Amino acid sequence: MPAVKKATSNTNEASAEEQIKSFVNEQKFSRDKLRSNSMKLFGVTQSTFDGAMHGHKEKEFTLKEAKAIINVWLYGKEGKK
Repeated sequence: MPAVKKATSNTNEASAEEQIKSFVNEQKFSRDKLRSNSMKLFGVTQSTFDGAMHGHKEKEFTLKEAKAIINVWLYGKEGKK
């Protein structure tokens, strides 16, 4: 039977580091691609997507970034929907 390893602070640090790396390495999509799929991806119309993205100069976003921008525009904070 294999030995069971105890969780250590090194394990916790490693998993936190992996989470940060995965966020940094997330795939980005063009604004147009996100807009054309806004209903499927975010549950909002293209006009709502346009309103939320107004003033954002970036040409590419991760799904998390776009969702956060839309939620702030709709609800004033990131936590809902």
